[in-house]
Amino acid sequence: MCNFSIVGRNATMGERKLYVDFDKTIDERNKIAKTFNKAFPSLEAKVGGETGIDIGCKGNDKSQIIKDFDEEDVLHFFGDAMHEGGNDYPLAQLVKNKRQVTSWNQTWEYLSWFQEQGIAN
Repeated sequence: MCNFSIVGRNATMGERKLYVDFDKTIDERNKIAKTFNKAFPSLEAKVGGETGIDIGCKGNDKSQIIKDFDEEDVLHFFGDAMHEGGNDYPLAQLVKNKRQVTSWNQTWEYLSWFQEQGIAN
């Protein structure tokens, strides 16, 4: 899988915020992903994060990691795109303990709490 960022990896936080606001108004990333998927049927593009598009082989997504765990393992999954069509959706459907997040800061807060509770090391 690769990730394509519309604004680029070196964008400032201000530039990222401007793009996020812009994308909310015209839905540019979803339009790009839809066009890409029509042009390259063996690949799949899905909106990921705030400014990116995840691209990978069709059928290969975040859910493929589940095969590395046993049924009795307790998994916790954090994702910002757990809605249908989002890049976190396939794995979110398989994991019982999941939390929707809006930023890496929120993920960090959850992980810190888990560590304080002795749930994670």
